[in-house]
Amino acid sequence: MEWGDLDHDPGAGDPDSADDGEGDYNDAEKEQGDATAPGAGGDRVTEPERLSTRSVARDVAEADPIVLRQTAQVRLVFVPTIHEHAEHPLRGEFVWQRKRKHDEWDDVRGESLGRLKSGEGFVLELHSAEVTALMKGLLELEDLYRQHGIVFGTQEFVQKSTLPRMVQGILDAPRSELAAALEGLDEEALLNFARRVDLSKLDTLLEKWEQIRASPDEDDWQDLFAEHAWMFSQLTGSPVVVLQEKAYVGGKSIENTGGGQVDFLLRNALTDNVVFVEIKTPHTKIVGSEYRSSGSFEMHREVSGGLVQVLGYKDTFEKEYYDLAARSPKAMHSYNPRCFSSSAPCRASTSPRSDASTCSETR
Repeated sequence: MEWGDLDHDPGAGDPDSADDGEGDYNDAEKEQGDATAPGAGGDRVTEPERLSTRSVARDVAEADPIVLRQTAQVRLVFVPTIHEHAEHPLRGEFVWQRKRKHDEWDDVRGESLGRLKSGEGFVLELHSAEVTALMKGLLELEDLYRQHGIVFGTQEFVQKSTLPRMVQGILDAPRSELAAALEGLDEEALLNFARRVDLSKLDTLLEKWEQIRASPDEDDWQDLFAEHAWMFSQLTGSPVVVLQEKAYVGGKSIENTGGGQVDFLLRNALTDNVVFVEIKTPHTKIVGSEYRSSGSFEMHREVSGGLVQVLGYKDTFEKEYYDLAARSPKAMHSYNPRCFSSSAPCRASTSPRSDASTCSETR
């Protein structure tokens, strides 16, 4: 497994920590853009797996806690430290933590083992999934240490395999023609390059849109959104990633009937809060009949039904959140999640006049 250092500057801090850039890891500039900006080659955008370390001495660094068990307010973690040691570089302790305001976790320190009397003791049982999470986290940290050692300051490392393919190619071949061309660009040129990439993605999206424009099949539009998942950040105004397509949100009875399935369950890349998105095809009618003689038109039942549907999914999900979250390996939170129903441009069912007079009101 390969981890690239996002923050480390070989020319600053600890002079002994610099390298020639030709090992298993390569330094990369930390991305400052949208976490869900379009990736290269049409890749779906996912969050790169990251690890952070903070040096507390020349030969000691703290690492992010490994979460083993978590509820809404309490969690069990293993807090690792990395020490300069050829054979056994990792140490740590198990700690219970309780959530406070602003999503901060505080350690809960109980009785010391030194106060136990004869015949007394504590038992900490780990389930199989928790043992797996602990081993995975420790192996990743050991692998990180073997390749980077203890790096001075606060550092953030990203798993190379989770980066877009084009970025992986640059890291694999730092002296390639593409890498050399990017290195020679100034800041304004890089911004222009990013804009051109975004425009290219929009052109590809519009081309695909035109190809399926006449399709009434919602699955075709589901695939379009899934292939161009970066659109969700434009829709929500937040950096989001797709947590699950056609996600089950709860609601089944003991007869195994009912239950809801939202088109897209998203996750805010900064807060892990979920977002619900229901999509409609361009054939969905938005404006209904005229309301009395007011010159206004009521919302079509397809739109109002879609809104009620996604709000119902939110309600069911929040009621069953703890059970669903406990059974899911993906991190997520539910704090009054936002809901979206994405529909087509306005189509009037009465007269062309309704398009101009009520489209903005309907939206």
